[in-house]
Amino acid sequence: MKLEQLNEKELIDLYVKFCYRIGLQKHIDKKPLENIAKSLYQADVDMTPGMFISVTIVSAAILSILIFPFSFLLFFRMENPIFFIMGIPFLAFILVIIGAPFTIFNKIESKKLEIERDLPYALGFMSVIASAGSTPIDVIRRISVEDYGPISTEFGKVVYEVDFLGGDVISSMRHLIQNTPSETFRGICIDFTNIIESGGGLKEYLIIKTGDVMEIRRQTLKVFVESLSVFAELYLGGVVMIIILSIIGIIVATILGMEFGPLSAKSVFTMLIYGVIPTVNIIFLTLLWSKYNGSPV
Repeated sequence: MKLEQLNEKELIDLYVKFCYRIGLQKHIDKKPLENIAKSLYQADVDMTPGMFISVTIVSAAILSILIFPFSFLLFFRMENPIFFIMGIPFLAFILVIIGAPFTIFNKIESKKLEIERDLPYALGFMSVIASAGSTPIDVIRRISVEDYGPISTEFGKVVYEVDFLGGDVISSMRHLIQNTPSETFRGICIDFTNIIESGGGLKEYLIIKTGDVMEIRRQTLKVFVESLSVFAELYLGGVVMIIILSIIGIIVATILGMEFGPLSAKSVFTMLIYGVIPTVNIIFLTLLWSKYNGSPV
């Protein structure tokens, strides 16, 4: 089969298999890595811990190898070129290693925000279904096929375990309670499980809880807006000011003929412009994107 005939998922699967063959997955998966496995499950990433670590290391190595010739062509004529030629590929390797866990953390946080954003509407719909006399498991089945984002995905896991794997709804709900990233949703699932065990009171509970969760959502929106103002102040008062002071300091050092250890003022200035400033801005934009991505707005 030609590569252009493969869809995105098939290409990713081929790449994962490639990483499996040259990576460390089969050795890493021999040891239980429960924290990583739980994080991958919460982020809905269909990988074992060994597969995730293997893909991360191989991807970092491939990126470093690809960047090396460009780094060499750009900096081989500079003073102390080895620092830049080897440093930039190494920096790329470290950023991928650090960025992979951050991506999983960001997916979990985004999923949590999406759950809490859609929860009042899902609970309102669940109360309508419960008012029609549906059983709790029927309510879960209905929500799993509706478009309530991660809430439908989470309940879909319960439905899959009950309808296809033959599990009981109580055990499936307890597994969901242990692994969902949202504390608010976890509390609702605990109450929902207790109602299933005891029977009755589902409609009244859902109506009351819908109002409570809506109030929590209003408070979440308030905190979110305040956090954006903190990011703006941090960038203007921290990042921009430090960059300006660094440039002024290097200019003054150049005028006075000062050296920065083995590096000249010109090399430090080049490192600041082409290395530090882009890296700081990328990190800041990544943090800002993580706030906006899956935001409660």
